Amino acid sequence: MTKVAWSVTHQEFIISDHYYFSKLQKYAKQNDIVVDEVDQFERFSEYDVIIFNYPEIPFKKEEVDFIEELVKNGKKVGIFAYYKNEDRIADTCNTMSERFGIKFNWDIITDDVNNYDNDNLLITTTKVSEKMKEKGIGKVVLACTDSLTITGNDVMPMIYAEDTAVSKLGKEKILFARYMDPSGGCFIAGGSCVFWDNYSIDLFNNKEFSLALLTHKK
Repeated sequence: MTKVAWSVTHQEFIISDHYYFSKLQKYAKQNDIVVDEVDQFERFSEYDVIIFNYPEIPFKKEEVDFIEELVKNGKKVGIFAYYKNEDRIADTCNTMSERFGIKFNWDIITDDVNNYDNDNLLITTTKVSEKMKEKGIGKVVLACTDSLTITGNDVMPMIYAEDTAVSKLGKEKILFARYMDPSGGCFIAGGSCVFWDNYSIDLFNNKEFSLALLTHKK
């Protein structure tokens, strides 16, 4: 059993919102993943995985220190944003992610060729890491995503956009990236926070991808 802390400490999207995340909750339960909404930062140490899905309040230095210590102790942490720096989301996520060598950009990724339902903001891609392919994840759809810049060591891309995609700021089209700690802990950043909502989760391999993010296997 994996225990997941879904943060509500920084005004994130709540997983208990039935309209948006009831399928994610159902699939987690079916796969022996316990997801709790957690509103106290210090309680994150009780969990295997910590999720920040669209946090709207910037992180304080002492909070980032705490998360860094959890990663060094083998925990898995994920933080997920949105395009265009909506609600200053890129800036807010950067208050944590830059500690791990990952920067959220303020851009918009579009793809007129590889997309879902002829919508160039619902981009699809098969350019995923080998580790993801080993888990049966070959293609995902990422709605309204920005890109990431890798600035530190021990960080590897997890997902790239296809060659047909365009960054409005001309950035490298890294959409998800992962910092790996020697302890086995990791920090994952993603440019989209709605890849696992009720609209997207049953498309392509989004379900498998979502469950992999919620599972911590050292």
